Amino acid sequence: MGEKKAHVVLVPSLGQGHLIPFMELAKLLASHDLSVSYITTPGISKRFSPQVQGLNLDIQLVSLPLPPIDGVPPGIDTPDNLPFDVNRILFSSSHKLAGPLEQWLDQQLQMNNIDGAPNSFSPPVCIISDSFTGWVHSSGAKFGIPTVVYHTCGAFALSVMHAVLTYTPQNGVEGDDEYFAIPQLSFDLRLRKSDLPVMIRDLDSDPFQGFLREEMNRSMEGRGIIINTFYEFDSIGIEHIKALTGRPVWSIGPLLPPTVFGDTGIGNMNSRGKASDIAEEDCLRWLDSRRPQSVVFLCFGSYLFLNEKQIGVLAAALEASGQPFIWAIRSLQTEPKLKGADMGLPVGFEERTRDKGLLIWGWAPQLLILSHPSVGAFMSHCGWNSTLESLSLGVPMITWPMFAEQPFNSKLLVEHLGIGVQICLDVSSVPDEEEVRRAVTMLLAEEEGKEMRRKAQEVRKLAKIAVDKEGSSYNNWKCFVKEMQELHQSRVPTRVGLQLVISN
Repeated sequence: MGEKKAHVVLVPSLGQGHLIPFMELAKLLASHDLSVSYITTPGISKRFSPQVQGLNLDIQLVSLPLPPIDGVPPGIDTPDNLPFDVNRILFSSSHKLAGPLEQWLDQQLQMNNIDGAPNSFSPPVCIISDSFTGWVHSSGAKFGIPTVVYHTCGAFALSVMHAVLTYTPQNGVEGDDEYFAIPQLSFDLRLRKSDLPVMIRDLDSDPFQGFLREEMNRSMEGRGIIINTFYEFDSIGIEHIKALTGRPVWSIGPLLPPTVFGDTGIGNMNSRGKASDIAEEDCLRWLDSRRPQSVVFLCFGSYLFLNEKQIGVLAAALEASGQPFIWAIRSLQTEPKLKGADMGLPVGFEERTRDKGLLIWGWAPQLLILSHPSVGAFMSHCGWNSTLESLSLGVPMITWPMFAEQPFNSKLLVEHLGIGVQICLDVSSVPDEEEVRRAVTMLLAEEEGKEMRRKAQEVRKLAKIAVDKEGSSYNNWKCFVKEMQELHQSRVPTRVGLQLVISN
């Protein structure tokens, strides 16, 4: 048997927007001669298992039982298709995995200290936590295992979110449209209350705010910080995080399947997240029938569900624009598979737009769609995964940020980069029909939209430069892998109770 590889443990939070980039990180680690344990629940493990089994990489899915959680139905351990409030409870309850994780870590050390034990992985040299699994630092410390935090959002949004939650400059500001300075940033930024997610506009206005503040502070701890972004695009945020923490910051993004950048490698355009509810060939056939850059794609992520009024406004605006569209609409797990007028579409909408639109009831192959040359605009909630995918494929965005750091992602796209237009803000708001129609028409049929697509293509080039050999993300990744391998080579772990004794 050959020498064992350095072993890294990944602990994502229980949010779809975190699970996918953690799986991409696992693939990248394992493809660079590291062993990876991906800690999750049985339900999430079941979803990822077929994908992992086909990779031929040293990735093991570790299924830990999730103890009962008040407010979450029994047996639910995945974020799929849950109501918003239930999803928030699940998301903020990953600390209940601390006990099971520590038992598993102890078992790993026991097996590695018994000659001939059937354990192909060496003792962990590092635990990579999520920005919302700060409890991992304590678990790692019990075993002498260093921790690194992986932020699945961008550095600009992370910097702003941290400053707003830590210093609460919005408190005392009377009007929603009154500008105030954001303190302790290494770059100048002024915001209004109306620019902030509703959950943090006022001190303690939302019980979720305390969880966010605590986790945001914990996320600056550990041996270093990994961020799914790239320096050529997000340098002011990256430099701020470096100055704020005094720790190594590895920007390694965009962390996407290599096929996004025209390379062969692990993953493909239809392999992220859940299986699509439309056959790939049917989707491509429809897209192939459209002119280049003529289609708007609408998809609002895995966490949120539009209500009937919101769906009705979007449908009316799309019909009035006369532009081709492809739209993914999902229903709650707690409801039957609703379609058509039952979901808020105007009566007769599907028949009237049959020649112009494609409705996907459920999950859409987002990367596959965004990569198609017929797509000229992406209407999105501005989640960071969706934003990175759109930018990496050169598609400008119509933004409707709904919660968390999404408003800051939108501000970066719209005001700083000029590759997006915002139509609404917040999960409970309803956009103006005419404003939506104008945004769609502008991006697909007017000169201003053509200029935004040109700028988006420039960002796409920067993304590819970052991940190519000797690019900023490529070099950062090499440095991180080298550090993990050096930790492995310099540590001879032995188990003593719940402590790990390191011999250098």
